[in-house]
Amino acid sequence: MDYSKRVDMIATYSIPPSYQPPGTPQALAKSTDYPNMNSVQYRLTEAVPLAEKKLPPFLDLATVSSAGNVIIAGNNYTGRLWEGGFCGWQKVEELFQEEKISFSRRCDAIITALSYSMDDALFIVGDDKGSIELWSTGNAIRGPGLYLVEKQNQHIGALTALDTFNSIERTIISGSMDGCIKLWDSSRGDLQSTITLQLAHVGAITSVATDSEQDSLAVSCSYDRSALMWDFREPKPGVALYEKHDVPFTAIRWCNESDWNRLVAVGDEAGRMYFIDTRQPNVFLETLPCFDRKIHKISFHRKHFAVLGNTPEVKFFNDKSKEILVEKSATNYVRDIIWGETKGDDSTVSCTLIGWDSYVKQLTLGEIVQ
Repeated sequence: MDYSKRVDMIATYSIPPSYQPPGTPQALAKSTDYPNMNSVQYRLTEAVPLAEKKLPPFLDLATVSSAGNVIIAGNNYTGRLWEGGFCGWQKVEELFQEEKISFSRRCDAIITALSYSMDDALFIVGDDKGSIELWSTGNAIRGPGLYLVEKQNQHIGALTALDTFNSIERTIISGSMDGCIKLWDSSRGDLQSTITLQLAHVGAITSVATDSEQDSLAVSCSYDRSALMWDFREPKPGVALYEKHDVPFTAIRWCNESDWNRLVAVGDEAGRMYFIDTRQPNVFLETLPCFDRKIHKISFHRKHFAVLGNTPEVKFFNDKSKEILVEKSATNYVRDIIWGETKGDDSTVSCTLIGWDSYVKQLTLGEIVQ
């Protein structure tokens, strides 16, 4: 080989000294000598942090405490600085009234998970850096006010799923992009990792959910096309609910036992929803085609449930799996739902939808035939 003819790749692809584009976005836009390249535009764009008491336009997550307190989290996916933030209100009726905000916080990462704990003064936040944070809105010693109780960085990948057990031990379950599931104990005022299942799934975990009736049971689903049930009282806690599905599962929810007879609802990337009986694994009891895009979230409230996907539509069903309403008022993705109080004999149900482009919609599903 004649090395004298080799090409100096560094010199060939380096920026020549004569390349001197304008130094401001305004001058670059008027210049005809240099193309308006995205990379140059990006470097010249100033990173503007999120203002206090101001949510980003991409509203992603909502959580409600047993006392009715509400937290909304949003993210910014379009600017130079990708970040998240959350705001809290005392009740749903005060949502997005700036003067009614109880607390707010800007985060330097994308918020991917949010949940209140069993203590109404504590909530948990997960982000795309793999961090899980325990926040408090005040206590008898420190008084009212938002402060960070504990932050842990034990997930290798981005934290993608989060839920809390209805137990006095204040146990939290989290899942991440690397297929790891962890249990956390927050009963001592901090976050202590108690169980780590490093290879719970061989793909990214998309959703986890706890059983509202039993403190030791949870379910999870993943991009490895499986849904698993976990009983953390057992030495080998994992049992397959469904394996080798044709597409990845993207959402999972444990139904209320009294109204749904211990069924688990799962959604997949093809926009279909299924019911699985935990006593009869690997069998779909019912299939509901909902969207032509993946299902993002399944939410139950008494004898009704809502299905959200990567679509502006939200579909509502009753306990007979009959579609009772399709909400189409959004122009972008609807990401979460907050159920209101049920009046009378379940004939009137209210809810609030949130989504991208600062979408907020309050609905009343009145006089539904059971």
